[in-house]
This record gives sequence, C-alpha cells and structure tokens, in this order.
Amino acid sequence: MPEAPKNTHKPTTDYNLELKNKKTLQFIEDVTSNADEVQKKVLEEILSRNAHVEYLQTHGLNGHTDRETFKTIMPVITYEDIQPYVDRIANGDTSPILSSHPISEFLT
Repeated sequence: MPEAPKNTHKPTTDYNLELKNKKTLQFIEDVTSNADEVQKKVLEEILSRNAHVEYLQTHGLNGHTDRETFKTIMPVITYEDIQPYVDRIANGDTSPILSSHPISEFLT
C-alpha cells in the first residue's frame, strides 16, 4: 500500500493556533448567546442591501428592514412560489429580481 505523503509545510512563527482557537470559540460564544440580536442584525442587513429588488417590492415591503414588518408582510413560501423568478434568472435576466447582487449559479 502506498504511503501517505509527509507534511512538508513548516508552520510559520506568527501563526498561533491557540490564539486562533480562542478567538473562534469566543465568536461562537458571542453569536450563540446573542442569537436573537445577531439574527435581527443579519436580516436588517439583507433587507437593506436588497430593498429595491423586485420580489420584495412586489410584496410591498417598501424598504422596511425591521423583523416585525418583514414577518407581517412577507408570506411563508415554497420553491414553487419563487420558481418563475428563478426561471427568469436562469434564462439570463440580470435585473435585481431576488438579490441586488448578480446571481451566477443555483445550487440544489
């Protein structure tokens, strides 16, 4: 059986694994202990960035970025509900339909 290649990469002197692990664990602690606030902020950022997209305008969100308005106005949907929008994007429509950023691929 062939032998696995030996690790030829030497660790750099400025790389501190213990410090990196500590920072990573602190980040996990912060986002999990404040999950509600983190989710509010993420939703607000997404809605702010995409305020002008067709889908949100069609439903009358009108630039609102707060969770309460979003929950009141935006329906719970299935893939079939947005399939016409996805089809338009897949067929080359580059206008801001679902996202203000260009969509280059869909993953399933």
